[in-house]
Amino acid sequence: MPSYKYTYFNLRARGEIPRLILKTAGADFEDNRVEFSEWPALKEQTPFGQLPFIEIDGKPFPESMSISRLLAAEFGVAGETALDRLRADVLTEQTRSMKEGIYKYFFEGDAKIKAEAQKNFEEKIRPKYLKTWEEAAKENTFGSGHLVGKALTIADLAMMDALDAVLQDEAFKATFPETYPNLAKNYNTVTNMANIKKYRESRPQTSI
Repeated sequence: MPSYKYTYFNLRARGEIPRLILKTAGADFEDNRVEFSEWPALKEQTPFGQLPFIEIDGKPFPESMSISRLLAAEFGVAGETALDRLRADVLTEQTRSMKEGIYKYFFEGDAKIKAEAQKNFEEKIRPKYLKTWEEAAKENTFGSGHLVGKALTIADLAMMDALDAVLQDEAFKATFPETYPNLAKNYNTVTNMANIKKYRESRPQTSI
């Protein structure tokens, strides 16, 4: 088994899916979390001056989704069939797109722009994606509680990560199980898997 060192900010944000895959698999890896104060000194030493990146046997590779796909294939959560892998990849990419809507207001300094971006997210972006994902969960007739096929895939982990972000809105959280029952079932299935539950309880608590 190769050695893994994964470097990202002490956030979930754009870098949590590789951690989730590694933790779910019970893989031995170094979770190198970078504080924002450390970033200027580290930036020039990273591939393309960005995070995250992963070192595999000491060789660094950037791009979070490329890393995620590699690890999903390596640890058996990419999907059982070619069509399952496509479905899982589409859903995973959609979670990334939705979260970009969160970042547009979360990291915005201008109060007016921030409020407008948050309103757009809550009224347009969030319901559009969650409706699509609710249908995907409903259409998986295996009854496994997973989004694709009979077993856990990267799509389940990416979905849980996205829902962890949107469920911080307490008003939305209260209506979520009734509005999106199949997606809520998926979320509960994944969050209660032993390795995932253990990691979620022990990881640093961050706002995003």
